[in-house]
Amino acid sequence: MRWFLATLVVFASSPPAFADEVLPSRPLNVGWVLLATPAPVSFDLWDVRDEQRAARTPPRSDKEPHSIFIVKQHVGVAGGYDNGSAHASMGFYLTVAELGRWNFGVPSIEIGVGRYPTYDARLNQSFMKDEVALFVSMASAHYRAGYIEAWGVHWYVNLEQVFDVHTNRVGSQLGISFSRN
Repeated sequence: MRWFLATLVVFASSPPAFADEVLPSRPLNVGWVLLATPAPVSFDLWDVRDEQRAARTPPRSDKEPHSIFIVKQHVGVAGGYDNGSAHASMGFYLTVAELGRWNFGVPSIEIGVGRYPTYDARLNQSFMKDEVALFVSMASAHYRAGYIEAWGVHWYVNLEQVFDVHTNRVGSQLGISFSRN
C-alpha cells in the first residue's frame, strides 16, 4: 500500500507534459554525396559453402522408418521420495528406442542429493542429513511434452527406476529432461 501511495504522490506532484508544446528546432546543413557504383561481386565462395553444406546434409526421405531404435541423449533433473528419504538428481540419459512420443532409456549415471537417516552416538540420537549420492537409472521412460524454440530443444517428462548407490536400495523418480533430437 505504501508503494501505491508513494507512486500517487510522485505522479501528482510532477507537472504535466502536453503534446501541443513546440520543440525548438534549427536547420540541418546536409551535404549531398554521390556514391561510386559498386564493383561486381563474385558469389563463388557462397556457392562453394552451400554445396559443402548440402553434401554434409543427408537427403530427406519420404518413406517411414521401419525401426523404432533411435539413439538420443537427454540431460535432466529428477526427484523422488522412497523408503522415508527424499532424493533429487541430475543426470545424463541415453534413450535407444522411440515409439510415438515415448522414448525408452538404458542404464545411466546420475549424481544428486539424498536425505538419509544418520545416528549420532555422542547424542544417542537419530536425525536426517543431506548427503551427496550416486544414482544409477536402471530404466527410464521419457514422454516428449513439447519443444522450446528459444533453446532449440525438446523437453520430456521422465519416469525412472533408480538404484541408490549410497544406501544400496532402489527407488523411483519423476523429472524433466531436455534433448536436441
